[in-house]
Amino acid sequence: MKRTYVVIFLLLSILGFYLSNKPNSSTAIIPTVAFISLTDVDNQTFNGFKEKMKQYGWDETKNIKYIVSKPAQVPENLPSLVASIIKQNPTLILVSSTPATKEVKKATEINNIPVVFCPVNDPIASNIVANLKAPEKNITGVRLASGDVKRFEWLHLIAPTVKNIILPYTYKDKGSIAAREEIKVTASALGLTIIEKELLNSSDINQYMSQLPNKIDAIFLPRDSGIETKIDDFVAYANRHKLPLCVPSSQQVYKGGLFTYGFIHTELGKDGAKMVDRILQGVQPTDIPVKTADSYLVINKKTAQKIGLVFPSQAIQNAYLTIEDE
Repeated sequence: MKRTYVVIFLLLSILGFYLSNKPNSSTAIIPTVAFISLTDVDNQTFNGFKEKMKQYGWDETKNIKYIVSKPAQVPENLPSLVASIIKQNPTLILVSSTPATKEVKKATEINNIPVVFCPVNDPIASNIVANLKAPEKNITGVRLASGDVKRFEWLHLIAPTVKNIILPYTYKDKGSIAAREEIKVTASALGLTIIEKELLNSSDINQYMSQLPNKIDAIFLPRDSGIETKIDDFVAYANRHKLPLCVPSSQQVYKGGLFTYGFIHTELGKDGAKMVDRILQGVQPTDIPVKTADSYLVINKKTAQKIGLVFPSQAIQNAYLTIEDE
């Protein structure tokens, strides 16, 4: 009988030791994901990211922390912003836009913090990665589809009387160079004239447009982060002068652009979440190929009414989203 008590005592002792030394989820290290962006529209990307992360089981009230910085607004603010984030020792950095990603890549070369960009226009042309299928070191992410030529063709279909089209750009965003060259080839084939003009970050849009050499019939904004910071000014100018304004993303259509054939920020965020989830589970960024985002036709009927344009039936039928009258 005593032997039975001894056995039970030993079993209880072993069980007690196990329970006292079992890892406690409340004391486990909680990963921290920092989000760095250039403009306010990138907030929609983070909203889509958080929504998808929650579906994967990552809840900021339980098992993940987020550091969300205010958008840098201009590239000159990025070095100090990125440095302040690095000091907080995030587990991973989610970054939006080409200039911000380039700054984050440079800042993480030594510490190798995993980085997911969401999005970058052309990560190879921007020297962010060299191999889309097997990105090197600590960085991978979502790139935009090469849909600018298709977007330009939609502009020609939606506004067939347009002849002279301004294509503004900023010299610091190298990601739009290849797309601009493709657009010029397409414009020539369609008998249209492209007017390229560099925009300085401090430029006043009214003064900028007044310096153009030709009469402008439409505005085509490339995927250029510096241009995105001026979207409200371009919308105001286009509406005032009744010009079609073709923009890169759906969020800019909501802001008053006429249409896009391009990306939707919340969907980009969801793509980024899939990658971040895998990295937090132990997968290396080098084992996650760069993903190409999907493109969607989004039209704004409110803006069309303001500038006196009627969308053709082909655009209405193919629209993924339509912004109607309120």
